[in-house]
Amino acid sequence: MNPIQEAVFAALPKHKRAPSGWYNFHAVCCQYNGEGIDKRHRGGVITDGDSISYHCFNCSFKTGWKPGRHISYKFRKLLEWLGVNEAERQRLVFEALRIKETIEVTEDVEQDFTIEFKLRPLPDNAINILEAPLKIQNYCDERCIPKDTLLWSNSRAGRMYDRVIIPFTWQGKLIGNTARTTDNTTKPKYFNNYEPNYVYGIDNQNPNAKFAIVCEGVIDALSINGVSILGNRANEIQAQIIDMLGKEIILVPDRDKPGQRLIDDALEYGWSVSFPEWENNVKDINAAVVRYGKLFTLKSIVDAKQTSQLKINLLRKQYD
Repeated sequence: MNPIQEAVFAALPKHKRAPSGWYNFHAVCCQYNGEGIDKRHRGGVITDGDSISYHCFNCSFKTGWKPGRHISYKFRKLLEWLGVNEAERQRLVFEALRIKETIEVTEDVEQDFTIEFKLRPLPDNAINILEAPLKIQNYCDERCIPKDTLLWSNSRAGRMYDRVIIPFTWQGKLIGNTARTTDNTTKPKYFNNYEPNYVYGIDNQNPNAKFAIVCEGVIDALSINGVSILGNRANEIQAQIIDMLGKEIILVPDRDKPGQRLIDDALEYGWSVSFPEWENNVKDINAAVVRYGKLFTLKSIVDAKQTSQLKINLLRKQYD
């Protein structure tokens, strides 16, 4: 067996093998999915070559792994419920990434996870930002924001005439937008029109990249071609969307107290966390890009990534 299979079987509770090939035991997932504790051996694990699958015949929770895929959020939850400690779960995440680099990837998403977002229109009169007033374009240049996907509108509703419009797409379809004011005295700073659970920037990720950078803000993600959770908490659906990329995930929290909550989420979802050595007044990714440039900022993030929970908890104190 490969290391992923070995870890699962080492953690299984008392079990028995059925003639069909399933290893059956009391399911470990039911109490976390709205059901009572299973006492009828309705959890099962089966292997197929180097792959492994889990299915609960009570609450219908299922997940699995095969070479070439990342270890998904659901599979990590299974490992946690089986009693596999955090250090071992993190080791298996990177073992799966190592295996992925050695073989041809055929599929790297959870087969049973799908999500759709409703289509939403752009603000009235939205046009390419290169046709916007010079003040709007200068704002983008000063913030080092690429302008190729940005829009502007002369509409007075929501003071759109003083905002940069950032379209949100999902699988190539327009599902909303946010409009950021160029005048920090204007409230609200962001005028939002999108559904919950969305992750900005997923459509823009390079399929050949080895890692994806998770940011809090959409401007941060724009600056560095990362993905944004549009806040300082990442929920389970957003984690699964990000895991669908099948890459090493590196979180860069803002350097403030709210960033602590996002570090907690990163530990929960098995992501790496980066603590770049930026100057004290550089509080987030966009500020770093403005100060140091995109390439240096990217390198500083990758060089400062941490995978050890102990090291992450030690380094996070500087943000407290």
